[in-house]
Amino acid sequence: MAQVLKPAVRARIETAALRCFADRGYGRTSMAEIAAAAGTAPANVYRYFASKEALFAAVVPADLPARHDRLLDTRVAALAEGRAHGPAAAELLDFWLDQRLAVVVLLDRAEGTPVAGCPDAFVRRLVEHAERSLPAPPSAVHREVLVLVFDNTRRALAHILRTAEDREQARAMIAAFWSYQLPGLDGLMAALRAAARDGSGSSPTAADGVGGAT
Repeated sequence: MAQVLKPAVRARIETAALRCFADRGYGRTSMAEIAAAAGTAPANVYRYFASKEALFAAVVPADLPARHDRLLDTRVAALAEGRAHGPAAAELLDFWLDQRLAVVVLLDRAEGTPVAGCPDAFVRRLVEHAERSLPAPPSAVHREVLVLVFDNTRRALAHILRTAEDREQARAMIAAFWSYQLPGLDGLMAALRAAARDGSGSSPTAADGVGGAT
């Protein structure tokens, strides 16, 4: 007689797997470790998921990156229009909070998975948005500054989402992070626009308001 699979056990395995993937990364996580975290035997995990790849696909759906990109683009467009708060900000934040550990994987633990390109794509997407707001292409030095800033953004968000004790703490930490990040980004972009207009290519200084951008 075939064993009946229980939704509660499946959910427990998926929760344990997502936490392991977010904490240690896909490559460093074994099915035995997931089983231990779920409080069951490895053989039981394989009754629900034929492989680690199948388990990953269940907890990080294939459409998750595209959904995240759409919300991110909408949020950045709102910021470009001077709307730091509003529906776009709320929708992206809710997505991060609803999919906390899956977003951690997308932003910082994607190596060896079908979403391996997501961390670099996140940074590249934000850099391209920033470049489009400039009157001329940035110099190589200024573009490298943008990459550094947005890579730090990626890492900070992933850290907050992975380490926060609960949804409300994550929300509070992200709000505090943005209160620091957004003014710094405003200062950085003002300096880069000025450099692009005068064609000097000179690097912004702390006096231009860059100090809080990272």
